[in-house]
Amino acid sequence: MAAIPATLTPESLEWSTAERLFILRSKAQNLSQDTQANYGRTVAAFLAFLKASGGPKPAETRAAHIRGFLDSLQAKGNSSETVDTRWRHIKTLFRFLMRDGLLLVDPMASVERPRRERRLIKPFTVEQFKATLSQIDTKDPLGVRDRAVLLMLASTGLRISEALGLKIADLDLANDTAIVMGKGRRERRVVWCEIARRALIAWLQLRPTAKDSDPVFCNRWGKPLRRVPFAHRLKQLTRLAGVASDHLGPHAIRHMFACEFLRGGGDLITLQRTLGHRTLEMTRNYLNLADDEVLSRARSVGVLAHMGLLPGEKRRAVIR
Repeated sequence: MAAIPATLTPESLEWSTAERLFILRSKAQNLSQDTQANYGRTVAAFLAFLKASGGPKPAETRAAHIRGFLDSLQAKGNSSETVDTRWRHIKTLFRFLMRDGLLLVDPMASVERPRRERRLIKPFTVEQFKATLSQIDTKDPLGVRDRAVLLMLASTGLRISEALGLKIADLDLANDTAIVMGKGRRERRVVWCEIARRALIAWLQLRPTAKDSDPVFCNRWGKPLRRVPFAHRLKQLTRLAGVASDHLGPHAIRHMFACEFLRGGGDLITLQRTLGHRTLEMTRNYLNLADDEVLSRARSVGVLAHMGLLPGEKRRAVIR
């Protein structure tokens, strides 16, 4: 990596230097590896677009450039969620440059936030999850591991990155709990059920000898199990079970946990804390995933449903 110039002014700043400074800022903030990687991908894509658009310096970059970049993402078929994420990353980039005095005018100030489509969350159904579990070969140690991962996800609502990031020292097997490092470097405690406990113990008894600092879930060589290979493995299992679908990845199990929690009478505040959401608004999205069920429940618990025969209403004859 080339050295950062000793003297930096808004007029002299090049994007290559701005990118390096932004990466250093992300590391200094102790952001998660995933967050740093996501920032890096957004900035790299944005700079590639700027280079193809005449290569303006940071001080020469205008709102029109940013809007053009966002439009190019939409033209390539990116989802509204992805475009919104890129908008937030670029906003963070320019806010950093402004705060450090490396820009005098923020071009993001007039760039409107893209509208996100409101889509229903698509979770695993209980039937799909059971069918997927039935395809695991528990005679194979890696099958025992896969079963433990899936049941931990379903029992705790963990993100796959959080589950695979668990270290041996994070586990409290006596109380069936673990300390999880979530998004934003926020710790929380999660608890799992007896079924997940048995699956976890079965895996730990087969797992290669591990130190406290080693990952709970590893590959056959004792190295950390990675998210993408596990997602591919889950896709294989759903295909074998005959339930394969583009949305049935590890995160759909987290959605299933949230659905069943709400259907079982759980409240949003507890669900927010369990899932590690920063705001209640994020958790409230789960209320949209079972609209038909919500409408059915509202119909059955509405005040008129329990008033019996009302004045001016005739009792209906029941034909047997």
